[in-house]
Amino acid sequence: LRTAYSEESNALWRDVLEKMKRWITQCLVYVDYLRSNKSDTSVTKEIARRFAVDVVEDQGGHSKALRYYPNLAGASQQDIKSLVEIFETWRGNTLGDVDMETSSRYNPRFCDFLVIDEGSLRSLAALPEETPHLEPARNVLYEDSYVWLIDSRAAKRFQGVEEPVNYDGCMKLSVGDIYEAWFERVARFEDLDWIFEREEKAGEKWYSPR
Repeated sequence: LRTAYSEESNALWRDVLEKMKRWITQCLVYVDYLRSNKSDTSVTKEIARRFAVDVVEDQGGHSKALRYYPNLAGASQQDIKSLVEIFETWRGNTLGDVDMETSSRYNPRFCDFLVIDEGSLRSLAALPEETPHLEPARNVLYEDSYVWLIDSRAAKRFQGVEEPVNYDGCMKLSVGDIYEAWFERVARFEDLDWIFEREEKAGEKWYSPR
């Protein structure tokens, strides 16, 4: 979901989107090749080649509400649920009438979604065009760049009191962890009570890989 519509954001949007996709795919290939010591990375490269982003943005009508959330820091429970409603409208237009509480045929792109607000867009714009060759330099840049991750299932069932399997479903997500969150959900998709782990940094909740 795109919620950044300032004049600056409009000018940066397309370039930032392509840059984010490039960093995600390069990170995926890097981790598989260097950390896993695999000599054949053809499968990972094919996954990276197929990586795509479906952008849900203001097209008028119901989606016009996306302009109401330029900054998700401090978003209320109702704000998050409003974004979930916009996401579910897009999902319904894409898939038709699907019961996501019982269906296991569909992948995480129809369950969790990313939000780029003004702050996250600026953090992505600050990334260089290509990932640095040295891991420490790359990791610093990943830590400073983020999008918002919203677990639609958790957001819908949240009643205001956080418990082990009950939270508002919203967190910051480092660009370098996007693929981690995806594969975590793939492995646990049919577990309706499963949630992402979060850690607190500077007073904000961030996705934490398991």
